[in-house]
Amino acid sequence: MSTHNAESCVINAPLEKVWAAISAQDFKFWSLVKSTNQLASPSEVGGTREVTFNDGTVQTYRLIEYSLVRNALTYEIIDSKPSVDFLSAQHTIQVTRVTANNTSFVQWISDYSADGSEAVVMDSKYKKLDALAELAKSLEN
Repeated sequence: MSTHNAESCVINAPLEKVWAAISAQDFKFWSLVKSTNQLASPSEVGGTREVTFNDGTVQTYRLIEYSLVRNALTYEIIDSKPSVDFLSAQHTIQVTRVTANNTSFVQWISDYSADGSEAVVMDSKYKKLDALAELAKSLEN
């Protein structure tokens, strides 16, 4: 069983607009997210933010990579209430310009520790697909 999941889509919006929505790290485009609260240096590597989901789950994310060159960021879950069923998870979102038509290719990758179950990976898959569709809808002209 793989503890890796990658989902992607093409969004009919320029890279700058898509990257602005992703790099804000507030997940405003995603209907599952109720709110985000910036904790410590949220835009710097090592910074943290608290994400509250509509179901009451509260997770704390730490930014572990932020690249303006690659238009990518990586964050990890450092706390979750209620607790999650795996030891660790890292998530990377990257935006790439599609030069043929000035659209954007977005890829969201998740890597879970070896104890991440198939159910966790599949849940991640469908949530990412929904989030990417909602991101596209919020940004397309």
